[in-house]
Amino acid sequence: MLEANGLVKSFGRTPALAGISVAVGEGEIVAVTGPSGSGKSTLLHCLAGIIRPESGHVTYAGTRIDTLDEAALTKLRRTTFGVVFQFGDLVPELTALENVALPLLFNRHGRQESTSLAGKWLTRFGVADCADRRPGELSGGQLQRVAVARALVTGPRVIFADEPTGALDSRAGEQVMNALLDSARDTGAAVVLVTHDNRVAAYADREIMLRDGAVVAGVPQ
Repeated sequence: MLEANGLVKSFGRTPALAGISVAVGEGEIVAVTGPSGSGKSTLLHCLAGIIRPESGHVTYAGTRIDTLDEAALTKLRRTTFGVVFQFGDLVPELTALENVALPLLFNRHGRQESTSLAGKWLTRFGVADCADRRPGELSGGQLQRVAVARALVTGPRVIFADEPTGALDSRAGEQVMNALLDSARDTGAAVVLVTHDNRVAAYADREIMLRDGAVVAGVPQ
């Protein structure tokens, strides 16, 4: 479903990826682990089309995405990929409901349809009572559940989660992971999960460990 071959990426003189090859199957949950600076987030961002590798290529459903123009990549991330970051990255001026509805509005869904579907996802994640609150009025766990709802509202085939519990306590982190993975399994979406937490990695079907931009453990497949 999603495959990377020979990815190389550096930032200035600092190498981030040193020829990594990995593959993710349909509906598979893969944890990417390793110490800080090992290339975890860079790999995820290449797989999601957020940054481009210097060499190597990334394919989704048989189509190369690393050579797509920005308009095509934006469309892919709006319709097929969902992304969750460590701190949620919600729009501070919008309510929780408006944040979740935003990807649907960008995809030209009607406002009533978008807000109705957004409300259903907030209910599913147990934060319906936060619908009219802005991000600054939410707890960390509530923020992340809203962010996950926003990532899933368009029905993506692949969800990319970059340290989604890194800023949460263990209880809130467990709630977010259960909500994310239960929803992914219900919809058949694949998940690529970057984490430094062994407890979070344990949720995955398979773990790939990186060090110095290379795979050192796990099965790339």
